[in-house]
Amino acid sequence: MKYYETLYIVKSEFEDDRLNKIQAEVDTYAKKKGGKIVNSYVWGKRRLAYEVDKERYGTFLLLQYGTDNTFTDEFNDWFELHKSVLAYMTIRLDEMPEVKEIRTSTPTETKADSSVKTDQSEQTADVSL
Repeated sequence: MKYYETLYIVKSEFEDDRLNKIQAEVDTYAKKKGGKIVNSYVWGKRRLAYEVDKERYGTFLLLQYGTDNTFTDEFNDWFELHKSVLAYMTIRLDEMPEVKEIRTSTPTETKADSSVKTDQSEQTADVSL
């Protein structure tokens, strides 16, 4: 089985439900063509190096999959026709990618985690004196 990785960028203004819908469409198309999804997740919103279709920001999504047949040309054609996709790139991987568990944290969890780390470092500083 050959493994591939496709990184695609969609418009940054899409809400979570629209992103999930696009991600599900891509995953469904890959499965329909005989692909086995290894990882599929949203990297997040980032500033683009240059404007693409008059967009300065985009949301990056990553799909890693394996397939016995080569449907990458059809997959690339599908991305070309999909109006929501600003850009995409598919590469062949040497080996099966590691299956990753994606954990999403809310902004309050992130703030709580950082405050705990700060408190621990202050306690460590007091002990070392």
